[in-house]
Amino acid sequence: MRILAVDDDPVILDILEECLPNEGQHELVCCGSAEEALAITQTEERPFDCLLLDIMLPGVDGITLCDQYRQSAAYRTTPIIMITASTASELMEAAFRAGATDFLCKPLDLIELRARINAAGMLNASLHREQEARSTLEALSEKLHLRFDEEIALDVSGVGDALALENALLRMPEGCYAMSLFSLDIVGLRGIHRAVPAPAFRHHIEAVAEAAVEGLEGRAWRLAYVGSGRFVGLVMGRMRLNTGDVLSQINASLALSWDEAASGTPQPPVLRLNTITDQRLWSGLSASDALRAHLENNDTLSELASEDSENALFDRLEMAIEGDH
Repeated sequence: MRILAVDDDPVILDILEECLPNEGQHELVCCGSAEEALAITQTEERPFDCLLLDIMLPGVDGITLCDQYRQSAAYRTTPIIMITASTASELMEAAFRAGATDFLCKPLDLIELRARINAAGMLNASLHREQEARSTLEALSEKLHLRFDEEIALDVSGVGDALALENALLRMPEGCYAMSLFSLDIVGLRGIHRAVPAPAFRHHIEAVAEAAVEGLEGRAWRLAYVGSGRFVGLVMGRMRLNTGDVLSQINASLALSWDEAASGTPQPPVLRLNTITDQRLWSGLSASDALRAHLENNDTLSELASEDSENALFDRLEMAIEGDH
């Protein structure tokens, strides 16, 4: 257990340094002021598991320091043991209000010190187990409610769902508009859905959405995620959409930003970008009808989610993940 001790009395720090490391299971860091303690915890990559704070410190006192640590996400639940020579009830009450877990009275009793440290260690271990269990439960809960064909609400600016895209088209003033309708598919996403946890599955879709936004930069576009690994969208303008160029830009952006740890897979997925129709001139209503018909085309969707091809992709994905680890 990593322990940070803050006390301006060198005798107390000497006692702690002599006592705790001899237990063979503690790593102790000592300092003499609140300011020094804050500087240490801000530079440490791994948070301490327990804090020993003297109440009477020069400058910022131990109770204020305790309160500051409790306002930090890294130390919100960390055991904090206050060290004090005072038995004043109001002082102890103020420390408890600031978030103190326990007290040690000076002069230090080594048996009591070890008992309080061991209790803090058990509390810390219990908190870690609870946090891991909560994270596992959240992932399982999300998995149960996250279907492969679900129109997931993505946290990507400008990317909505099918209904939002349809509403935007239907609100367009009457007239004839030059636009290209397209679909962007994540090939093999069903296999990914089966192979990785729900947060990683969501990360795949959001990473593709962000890359698509970058790939469409400089154009007037709208994009929606409609489930089953498919995006549909439109690009306004007389120029015919060059799907090859746009796909290359999307793939380049995706490769550059790919996060293997967050996605659970070593490489970004394969994407497929196609225009939905060669028609170039649309009203808002006719474009909305065309997109709806496209989404209702069972043959197109079944081609994307073909069980044989998905199983083959799933097998290759599992082999890639196992080989990478």
